[in-house]
Amino acid sequence: MGGTYVKWFMRRQSYPSDISDAQWRLIEPHLPVYPGGRPRTTDLRDVVDAILYILRTGCQWRYLPKDFPPKSTVWRYFDEWRHNGTLELIHDQLRRKVRAAEKPYAPRTTASVDSQSVDATSGGQRRGRDNARNVDGRKRHMVVDSMGLLLAVLVTAAHVDDAHAATELFARLEGQPVSQVKRMYADSKYHNFVLYEWVDKNAGWNLEIVRRPRDATGWVTLPVRWTVERTFAWLGKCRRLSKDREKSVRSSEAFVRLAMIQLMLNRLEPKGTDADFCYRQVA
Repeated sequence: MGGTYVKWFMRRQSYPSDISDAQWRLIEPHLPVYPGGRPRTTDLRDVVDAILYILRTGCQWRYLPKDFPPKSTVWRYFDEWRHNGTLELIHDQLRRKVRAAEKPYAPRTTASVDSQSVDATSGGQRRGRDNARNVDGRKRHMVVDSMGLLLAVLVTAAHVDDAHAATELFARLEGQPVSQVKRMYADSKYHNFVLYEWVDKNAGWNLEIVRRPRDATGWVTLPVRWTVERTFAWLGKCRRLSKDREKSVRSSEAFVRLAMIQLMLNRLEPKGTDADFCYRQVA
């Protein structure tokens, strides 16, 4: 993974999940390059395209098309980036740009929290059963801002109570742009006096429970909290996230961030024409 790059092959096939030139310019400066060592023969843009291909198609690592770098190489970079904070850095930088473009000078004053239970397809850590939702697998706990942009994510076993997981989830807001948040909206699953006490001692905002109307039946759109439900719907566009297919929760959380990274790239630099999907040609 040295700093010098020597290209030894050229991809000829392009995919809709490939990033455009403009999108690549947004993330390239944040990818770590280490000086010294042997010249790097892998194009990092090919690695990013391969990871996004897995995210959108849901294919297994060993089924990566042959025109991408070898699966072992792609996995090595993914593993490094999920451990060293690269994905978090890219995500947070893009979120800042999206927020500045769509809501300039408007600080975050509200946020929403919720969870999503999904079936798991393989073994691994932290698995359980959510009887209320008839799900065997894991649960994604997320905090989003008023635009639905991700502020924190935590993956647990599906049987873990939302209010119990909330303290660990809220602790992950440290270092995030929530200094002006005054209200955190949640549903009745977070009505828990131990959680209220934790929020009073550790948070600078109030936890507000948005309850269902008493006469409501079936699924109901709750005021304000529809933003986090919409974020879960955005994740559903990625087949890798239709179920939890990862052995570790770190990978599960990484793919959630990657889904938001791709969404924000498409907001900042939309791929408006077929030409945007074409792989750049090297003379």
